[in-house]
Amino acid sequence: MSRSLSLYVLFLLVMVLLLVLATVPIIASDLFRQPYHPLWPRVNRTLDLLRIDPFPVGGGAPPRFPTWRDPGGASIYYRDVTLTTADGLELSAWFVPAINASSAPDDAPTLILAHGLLERKESMKHLVPWLHEAGYNVMLLDFRGHGQSDLQPTTVGREEVMDLKAALDWLEAEGVGDRVGGLGMSMGAVVLVNTAVQDDRLDALVLDSMFAEWNDTDFAKDYRLPPEWLVPGVPNPVELLPNIDVPVFVIHGTADILTEIGHAHRVYAAANEPKQLWINDSGHAWSSMTYPVVYRQKVLDFFDRTLSQPGR
Repeated sequence: MSRSLSLYVLFLLVMVLLLVLATVPIIASDLFRQPYHPLWPRVNRTLDLLRIDPFPVGGGAPPRFPTWRDPGGASIYYRDVTLTTADGLELSAWFVPAINASSAPDDAPTLILAHGLLERKESMKHLVPWLHEAGYNVMLLDFRGHGQSDLQPTTVGREEVMDLKAALDWLEAEGVGDRVGGLGMSMGAVVLVNTAVQDDRLDALVLDSMFAEWNDTDFAKDYRLPPEWLVPGVPNPVELLPNIDVPVFVIHGTADILTEIGHAHRVYAAANEPKQLWINDSGHAWSSMTYPVVYRQKVLDFFDRTLSQPGR
């Protein structure tokens, strides 16, 4: 092979490599913005087969996953609910009435569980039994583009406010929306904060593994495309929290590689009193799995204290 031909082949190989490197983040971005993308189940199945967990769980006990698919599998009565958002989307939700709800539904506070990005309501089902036992109504919903809800690209907390408002509207119509707390993990926590700025029906917030600023997350920084291009208009909780006057409980793990521990300290500093902070050595959104007893005690103490009085 002549020298000129060898250089030509090398040039072609370099160009192909550059095209591949340029295409990967675009494909990844498309997958990221559309959690319902048909490739996601294959990706997750492959990771399961290879026993690969991309997010370390950190310290504590090995996580124990519930074997039941819905609250009924744990012998807990629940209702399948369809929520309709202001922009016309239908969302899948579960509503679990409190143990005493049959006699006095208005007496029980209600908790909304808000899942993270690329998750679904089932990812928070392990919290239901002890919240139900403690006397709370519980609602879990699939955000737009997640789970069984209508397919729509995620906005990581901007348009999902309409999803949470639809849940609050439903609770209010059912007579159980007087005292409402929210427990959100990662993106779900961002949705809670962004909603609380716009809607006064949330009375207490547990913010688990929430980022302070979207551009500073592992998700946003690992793409070679501008974060604003990846998902435009993502709200930054650190800028919103000073405008919220409800109790806030910030939970974070030092093994979190998606939103490093500095986010928790920035979030806590930005929040108004009353507020509290719990730092442990778990991974991203794993505190409830690796430290279930402590998590349960701290979350129940927080909600029992902040939602104890009827009315606002």
